[in-house]
Amino acid sequence: MKRSSDTIFAQATPAGRAAIAVIRISGPKAHQAPALFGAPCPAPGRFSVAKLQDRAGGLLDEALILSMAGPRSSTGEDVVEIHAHGSMAVTLSILDMLGQADGFRAATAGEFTHRMFANGKIDLLGTEALADLIESETDLQRQQAWRQLQGALYRPVSTWREEMVRLGGQLEALIDFADEDLPPEVEVKLRTDTAALITAMQGILDDGGVGEAIRDGVTISLLGPVNAGKSTLLNRLAGREAAIVSDQAGTTRDVVSVRINLDGIPVTLLDTAGVRQTDNRIEAEGVRRALDAARQADGAILVLDVSDPDWQAELAALRDLAGLRVCVVLNKRDLLDDATARQLSGEDAVLVSLVQDEAIDEVLAALGEMVVPANRGDGGSIITRARHRSALQEAVDALQAVLGHSFGTAPEIAAEDYRRAADSLGRITGAIDAEELLGSIFSSFCIGK
Repeated sequence: MKRSSDTIFAQATPAGRAAIAVIRISGPKAHQAPALFGAPCPAPGRFSVAKLQDRAGGLLDEALILSMAGPRSSTGEDVVEIHAHGSMAVTLSILDMLGQADGFRAATAGEFTHRMFANGKIDLLGTEALADLIESETDLQRQQAWRQLQGALYRPVSTWREEMVRLGGQLEALIDFADEDLPPEVEVKLRTDTAALITAMQGILDDGGVGEAIRDGVTISLLGPVNAGKSTLLNRLAGREAAIVSDQAGTTRDVVSVRINLDGIPVTLLDTAGVRQTDNRIEAEGVRRALDAARQADGAILVLDVSDPDWQAELAALRDLAGLRVCVVLNKRDLLDDATARQLSGEDAVLVSLVQDEAIDEVLAALGEMVVPANRGDGGSIITRARHRSALQEAVDALQAVLGHSFGTAPEIAAEDYRRAADSLGRITGAIDAEELLGSIFSSFCIGK
């Protein structure tokens, strides 16, 4: 990031023709910006409508001007917003005139949010949550981002970190009085409080990865033998003809990707070539890609032709290929007699007839259970990124190491592990080692954010 003493500006609304375009300005000279266009700056906390002049003194536009004074502003600095008509000619002229003015420069990606962070208006978790909110595609993603913005993870992590610092401080105080024995009741209390911290953090870690699934989405591969109905199932789940369906074996060769919203979870479905031995080099390449997709996916829907007498052997082979997270769909129920269908209905699978559009809701329900465990609906998952999970696990490991030490003979080692645990949590909130992460996070923002 460039120096914060600059006054920065950017268009906060999408570029292109629109009813309104908002230009944000933040920094020590922000309140001087309206004067560049021959307009007065309203008092902080007020707005006014003013005519903007171009360089020649002609009428450029009529705009709404808002003024805010730091630190009581979004960035913590003096801020002005110009709400002009969304003509490209108007907005480009405003941006050009600001860029030519002394002390003003165009903002870099995420620089407004960086100044919010630098001025204590938002923490690192809030910055990540703001990025997630902007990128959210589903209601569940939006709700999760708002929970993070409201401190769902920040509050407990900060509390745990303070407790670790307190416990470590008590132990370090004993080092200064090494000639005195640690009272047994003090050691018991330290160990009890440490164990309670481990339990609390482990409870958050044991969430099944729900938060990451909501934020990042999951990828599910459709895997099965040729002509089992994978492409038909993909089209039914997508609600459109996304894949070519044919009774000719080997029709699907390239991996076909479709994105759906499964109860708020973004799910990418991959339709793949039917798995079989073949001498056709092109089809064999399709099979190789199918297996690669299955290995890299978060889970698989195994689609079998239940009228094929070998379907059970094929299912066993596919389970070995796909891993643990699978949803089994037994297709072509319409080709079975009622007695056989009743017998198969007890299987740990969904029995369907895709040509008759039967049981698609049951497939979606089974897919939902595989993608996200039933506990995701309680809003309790607060880990949304891999770095959160990694840092929490490091803190738990450090505290478990604390419990393995003798407080009486090696208090300095236990105290160091308390510090290690506290530092791990500090990296989550940005209290420690935030700068490297900030560059990555802010680069994902648009210029006007």
